[in-house]
Amino acid sequence: MAPLNDSLTSIIDDIESKPLGVSPTKSILQSNCFTLSQGTLRAKDSSPILFDVPQNLTFTPFSSHAISTDAPLPVLQRVQANAHKGGFLGFTQESPSDLLTNSMGRFENRDFLSIFRFKTWWSTAWIGKSGSDLQTETQWVMLKIPEIDSYVVIIPIIERSFRASLNPGENGNVLITAESGSTKVKESSFNSIAYIHICDSPYNLMRESFSALRVHMNTFKLLEEKKLPNIVDKFGWCTWDASYLTVDPATIWTGVKEFEDGGICPKFVIIDDGWQSINFDGEEVDKDAENLVLGGEQMTARLHSFKEAKKFRNYKGGSFLASDASHFDPLKPKKIIYKATERIQAIILKRKLIAESGEQDLSELDEKIKTLSEELNAMFDDVQKEESLGSESSGMEAFIRDLRLRFKGLDDIYVWHALCGAWGGVRPETMTHLQAKVVPLDLSPGLLTMMTDLAVVKIAEGGIGLVHPSKASILS
Repeated sequence: MAPLNDSLTSIIDDIESKPLGVSPTKSILQSNCFTLSQGTLRAKDSSPILFDVPQNLTFTPFSSHAISTDAPLPVLQRVQANAHKGGFLGFTQESPSDLLTNSMGRFENRDFLSIFRFKTWWSTAWIGKSGSDLQTETQWVMLKIPEIDSYVVIIPIIERSFRASLNPGENGNVLITAESGSTKVKESSFNSIAYIHICDSPYNLMRESFSALRVHMNTFKLLEEKKLPNIVDKFGWCTWDASYLTVDPATIWTGVKEFEDGGICPKFVIIDDGWQSINFDGEEVDKDAENLVLGGEQMTARLHSFKEAKKFRNYKGGSFLASDASHFDPLKPKKIIYKATERIQAIILKRKLIAESGEQDLSELDEKIKTLSEELNAMFDDVQKEESLGSESSGMEAFIRDLRLRFKGLDDIYVWHALCGAWGGVRPETMTHLQAKVVPLDLSPGLLTMMTDLAVVKIAEGGIGLVHPSKASILS
């Protein structure tokens, strides 16, 4: 559909004038369910939703906003029918900034359900009764309004280059924070930085709200518009919890075989972190980092080649087909993980003793760490010897081919990689054609309030090797 640029009412009227082969629905103009007057945001002219709303906060009905959308007709008609139930909140401040926080007013003694980011990449549910009970980085909050048998949702959204979140304030206040993520991108005024909607059913509330946002933002599609991939009906296996960074051809092969022996062969496999060619700043540019085991050790490493890691490159085509990887000890990954965990615990204990008591004579603990490191390296040497069997070296391609030949029920095989190549991005001095540069980063105030995340800590510590924007398509 060609981009449209008119009010929603005009859009529907225009659609109705064309023979689209569907039953047209005449729009019915209704007064909006929300009113903002004298510092109180009310629903259905009676029930207060937010008190003490500051004068610089605005409410505008959904129907008053011009849109440009490719939403299908049924979605447009549904949004038109419910347009009176929602609208947008905005605010204006005196000085432009890349990070702005504004009160939205307060609520108390209202049961709410919300979703908030407790880690950079993870969200979970939270409940409470007042604006002060919210968690930082709340993505939406649903309020129960029993006196009118309704529910109201407030959803912070994206306006221009700013994304928003809700945060707790004092005395029941709800704060909205808008940030661009760049000190070079600043604004002082927003018209639609959050969306508010009302409905008598919490389930229909979410469906109607996100339908309205789908039309308004035109940056995503609803589930009803999408075709589910076949993978959702298949049982699959991800290698991460079984082997962490020790993943290699033998652990994958024996893992799939154990499922088969148990009577359930996975339809797809995800080869998780540990298969890529990564190393650390200061190491030989074309040599893989060795003997990585636990998540966290690889966070400052950078991608130095698009080729698979040496442990996959060394796979000999056909070797596992003949032996069914019978030479491999299926308990070996667990033994390596346990040994690595023991070593890490000893290192943590050493740091703790130094920090708490300033103790310097830790020779006994140093000797333990040295012994555990040597034992761990020896276990890796044994694995590498086992995987040198065979005659024809063909790497990951040969391994995937053999895996499919052996396990006929395996439909798909995927590999994981970080958005920027590896956790620490790309190593600039290796893949020079990508024109990568290590970029330092600062965490936003919202991220600083979240649960500590080792990945974020390490990335902030080492920076990210970002490819030049003109070369990003090569990385994708």
